[in-house]
Amino acid sequence: MPKTATKTFQHWLFAEHREIFYLGGSLRSNSRGRKSRDIRRKVKAVMGQIAYERIRKPDYQLCERMLNEFLSEPDAIGKIPVLSWEGYSMESLKIRRSRARSLKRLFGESKILMVIRSPIPLLEASYIQQLKCFNTRVTWRFGRGPYYLSIDEWLDRNFRKTDMPGIHYGETIRAFREVFGVENFNLLLFEDLVADEETYIRNVCRIMEIDPDEGVRLCLGKRDNERWTTAEIDSLKKLKGSFWQSLRYRVMSPEARKNLLGLDAKGESKVRGDRARAEISKEWQKRIFEVAHEGNRWVEDEFGVPLTKYGYFGNQ
Repeated sequence: MPKTATKTFQHWLFAEHREIFYLGGSLRSNSRGRKSRDIRRKVKAVMGQIAYERIRKPDYQLCERMLNEFLSEPDAIGKIPVLSWEGYSMESLKIRRSRARSLKRLFGESKILMVIRSPIPLLEASYIQQLKCFNTRVTWRFGRGPYYLSIDEWLDRNFRKTDMPGIHYGETIRAFREVFGVENFNLLLFEDLVADEETYIRNVCRIMEIDPDEGVRLCLGKRDNERWTTAEIDSLKKLKGSFWQSLRYRVMSPEARKNLLGLDAKGESKVRGDRARAEISKEWQKRIFEVAHEGNRWVEDEFGVPLTKYGYFGNQ
């Protein structure tokens, strides 16, 4: 799931643990260079076939050939191959089911680990992440002004679109359990990571059957892709509200835009401050909880996880 510390685990645990061969290469620039970039490029091509652009008619022979190339690397021998791709929980249920079947056909018997997060904080974090991406990252486009809208406006535009199936946890869990089997499906809660980081990291390592002490050493206290602060949101609002500043922003390079927003070259805050918040209206909260209720009730009953305690039903 997005916004569940995925990048942190990709960067610090999956890419760096000695017992893992991460199918994505090492994502940090100081780790293993060109070979990692080549692996990432090939994995992206495989994902395009079985999960995205070619999902309706993937070339499995091509995918199997590239997968065999990954796993024949000297670094892969004797290690556990790990694929981490947070977007698998998005889009229609039909597509999510198709992704599960494609993964099983390509990888065979595998363990699945899914992390979920209470829907209101998840959507709040996703909204702030989209502001960040649309202004400084992949979705940046020359000639486009500062991207800002309130969270309720964002929900008005997006609640029925591809990013919102992410709160239908029950649907996604059923889709992957049906394909990979109950015994191979594992569920964790983001809230447990917040409550006890070390225990959570050890649980991830236990599921993956890797050394937990090394996992804790690599991952404990690490943070990647942190949320913007209130300062960046305030700067963005001011830019959006100024005709001349907005016009100037349209012709700036990504680097200049980041600097204007008070960000470093990676798009992260230069100065520590209060984390940005976006309060969802009571009307929207009610609607979100209603949509997610049935699936969350099934998840709580089926897995015995404390969703009520963590506010998944609007009780906090």
